[in-house]
Amino acid sequence: MTMLSMLTSLKRINIIKILGLTLGFCCLISMAGCSSKENKDEPNQPINKDVQSVSNEYKNIKVKTTSQTPIFKLTDGKLTEAGVFEANTYLDIADQDAVADVIPVQGTDWYVKQSDVANSERWFKNQTHLVPYALALTTNDTYRIEDSYGQLQANSSLADIYQVYVKPSSDDPRYGVLIQNGIYYIPESDVKEVMERAVEENQKELATEVPVMMYHFFYDESLGETRLDVNYVEVNELREQAEYLVNNGFTSLTMREIQYFMEDRAQVPAKSYGFTMDDGHESVYKYAYPILKEYGINATMFIIGGWMDPTLPYELWEMREEGIELQSHSFLMHQGGCSGMGHGGRLMCVGYDDGVADTIQSYEYVDGGFVYCYPFGDVNENAITIMKDSGTKLAFTTEFGKIHPGMDVLRLPRIRVTGGAGMNQYINHLN
Repeated sequence: MTMLSMLTSLKRINIIKILGLTLGFCCLISMAGCSSKENKDEPNQPINKDVQSVSNEYKNIKVKTTSQTPIFKLTDGKLTEAGVFEANTYLDIADQDAVADVIPVQGTDWYVKQSDVANSERWFKNQTHLVPYALALTTNDTYRIEDSYGQLQANSSLADIYQVYVKPSSDDPRYGVLIQNGIYYIPESDVKEVMERAVEENQKELATEVPVMMYHFFYDESLGETRLDVNYVEVNELREQAEYLVNNGFTSLTMREIQYFMEDRAQVPAKSYGFTMDDGHESVYKYAYPILKEYGINATMFIIGGWMDPTLPYELWEMREEGIELQSHSFLMHQGGCSGMGHGGRLMCVGYDDGVADTIQSYEYVDGGFVYCYPFGDVNENAITIMKDSGTKLAFTTEFGKIHPGMDVLRLPRIRVTGGAGMNQYINHLN
């Protein structure tokens, strides 16, 4: 049983309750090279052009809108309203001068009033590794911007052009576009036209398949610890692997990026990979997390929700802020109960209603999960049916192999990383 839950303090639990756990909208921008047109029905508002300093409490931090908040653009010394942010939207504030009472949203030509935002106490970074298509869309004069879960983040009142990063599907009729280095979504109904447009950066070589590496536990020989079985990776082994990945141009994908790649809705760079860790063992926070953070590697922890505290431990919340995703390893299915059926993962024989309820509960525990790791790697048609009806987008087994579009997304293989196997084996599995 994991011991991460034992690390949680009451003070940290209270911090989490105050802050909330839903990753929100980071920062909105008009894309480089995009054209916008003013809404002529709304007059520009002249402002005092005297430059003021942004209050130190807002510089280089992530703020949150306190209510519906107007978006402004500054043109010829006048402010023009360009739309509205929804309440509780996260924004990164630039470390630069303010103009009058409005402050600049980082990397954009958009401003918000200082009085409309508050320090969020969050620090997660928005990012994307997707390669854009040679397509651009033109929005309607007004359009919505949503997050990956379909939650409204902003309404824009000025038409714009965006490069396309994610194509729509029948299940998700939205285009994914780059907004402050993250992917946000414009409904297909808000798009006026899609046209060919060259990608400004040099076109990258694209991946046709992706290895998803499977880890479990970690240990440190310098502290007298030893490998209990092949699932234990020594901390210096992990560091050597991380150095190889970073120094040789490998890209660690998020699970959402893997989902879109598998659905053939997005392009990822050659030498992309996934990094997963099963069970939520305490050694992840103690040994793996510092290395992953140091090398900037995205990773996914598959959590057994029923083995954790009722309130998500602070250590897991902290790791998530630094780019380690939390996804499901079931809530209470990682135990015996299916005699004679593989390892006995209960999902193989549990009743439909109980299986769906357990899976949904596990997704709620990690606050918006959509990826599943089968307990013990066991899967059959009963488990597949439960996955389909629980909102699961990807489900991983322990079968060996790389993933590619066209595979059954609910029976995906991975590559087990075995402790002590050496770098040659690791490199061969990656390539």
